[in-house]
Amino acid sequence: MNPTISCNALAGITTSQTIKIEGHIKKKKVIVLIDSGSAHNFIHCKIAKELNCFLYPAPECQVMVASGGNINFSGKCRNIKLSMGEYVLNSQMLSIPMGGVDVVLGVQWLQSLGTIAFNFQELFMKFCAEGKEVKLRGIARNLRKITSSNGMTKLLNKEQ
Repeated sequence: MNPTISCNALAGITTSQTIKIEGHIKKKKVIVLIDSGSAHNFIHCKIAKELNCFLYPAPECQVMVASGGNINFSGKCRNIKLSMGEYVLNSQMLSIPMGGVDVVLGVQWLQSLGTIAFNFQELFMKFCAEGKEVKLRGIARNLRKITSSNGMTKLLNKEQ
């Protein structure tokens, strides 16, 4: 499966079917968007660089944006240790420029959880990990305006 990210995730926009959660990587606070519209897990290239994450090169690789466009990604970061509350995820993430969030967790992570319960009104999700129930609380929604196609084009061309 080609790496795919939703337009909303790329722009960091929270929708009625996504949840933003506060997390930490190497003690740095990060904003995590949980998005079933994205196929893979992503980390903002600036965060990866700031945290000195080793970037495994991925020459001429591209991420497909759900709108049909493509963006280059600078590489893969392996074994990113992301803490969200008591839950810790070790995952590979693709490093790309994004707006509004630091990490996107997509279907790559969600499908590994098994049965998941989402409550988009109260902004939380529940699942079981290692025999324990995990409940991740979302950050209150920040209502943003819809990004125009011109604005999205600028975002896609940024840092390429």
